[in-house]
Amino acid sequence: LYMDWKLVAWLKRGSRRKSVLELLANSRSPISANEVKKPLKIAISQASATLKELRQKGLIDCLNPQDSIGKLYKINLKGRNILK
Repeated sequence: LYMDWKLVAWLKRGSRRKSVLELLANSRSPISANEVKKPLKIAISQASATLKELRQKGLIDCLNPQDSIGKLYKINLKGRNILK
């Protein structure tokens, strides 16, 4: 299994990124930015920006990208492997 250490370092540099990814990893169902902000006590804008970053890096998937509000996210295999 190939490990992207640059990506691992990027994740470790941002504690919020790691927290959001862990939250998604521990969630039984897809979650929204609003559901990310509550447990992590961060602003909705921070939650959205972090989810967007993680998605751009290919660590999470957006299940309804066509919706402008209420997007749902889930961690994917790449995200789980990076978290380990």
